[in-house]
Amino acid sequence: MLLSAFLAEAQLIPAKNDIPTNDPGIKYGFQSIIGIEKKLSSDLKANIGTELRMQGDFLYDRQWRFNVGAEYKLAKRFSLIGEYTLIRKHKDGDRVSYRHRVKIGLQESLKFSKKAKLTFSEKLQWTHRAGKMNIYQNARNNFATKLKVKFTYSISKKFDLSASEEARLSFSEPDLDGVYYDAQLWQFTNADGSPVGKPGWFLEGFDKFRLNRLRTNIGLTYNINKHHSVNLSALLDYERELQIDSDKNGTAIKSLVHDRRYTLYAKLEYTFSF
Repeated sequence: MLLSAFLAEAQLIPAKNDIPTNDPGIKYGFQSIIGIEKKLSSDLKANIGTELRMQGDFLYDRQWRFNVGAEYKLAKRFSLIGEYTLIRKHKDGDRVSYRHRVKIGLQESLKFSKKAKLTFSEKLQWTHRAGKMNIYQNARNNFATKLKVKFTYSISKKFDLSASEEARLSFSEPDLDGVYYDAQLWQFTNADGSPVGKPGWFLEGFDKFRLNRLRTNIGLTYNINKHHSVNLSALLDYERELQIDSDKNGTAIKSLVHDRRYTLYAKLEYTFSF
């Protein structure tokens, strides 16, 4: 009896150690951006813009974004930045969702010469998912910080080269410390082996800290004149997200999968400054 009990208990594996990874390979997409920048004073400038992102087959996985922001110069090298973004995401046929995003952060610029400049920025980000959703599959409110470094080199008065790297660290990742996988019954359970419980029993909360996104961008900017510029760039976007499939009541887990995505975007951006 003791041996049977030991064998039964040994079937429970910590879920976070046995989650499969879904890697569909690299996808391709396109981003088009139109932005307007207005200098309100020697220390303050505002911006407004719209963006269209298309991915996969360019029809059933796309985003439209509208953003408005400002940058205030605190000192010679430091600026305070803030931004609001409305996101309309169209995915899987006719399914549409909306998100509201607010960012605030600091930016530092270092000039090595008249041609070379290095920019560091750190932003705190809050994203709110609007509408109906299963709160046991995703956090309605997601908090994250974004760290970015960008190098810009002026080839001439007309052309600028740029390269950047950005990392997103999420504060709202799911905590699965109390979740186990029963290898004998092929189901997720708690420490006592029960597959169901009170709503949300399998989550201590969306409060884990994890690096879950990296972006690498290389681009070329053509300065048409003092007010108009066009940027063409390539963006490699890497994202790793835990997909939780639970029942609507949040009492049972159907599956846990790490969704790993690589997307290569071609970006075309037009900016009007005045």
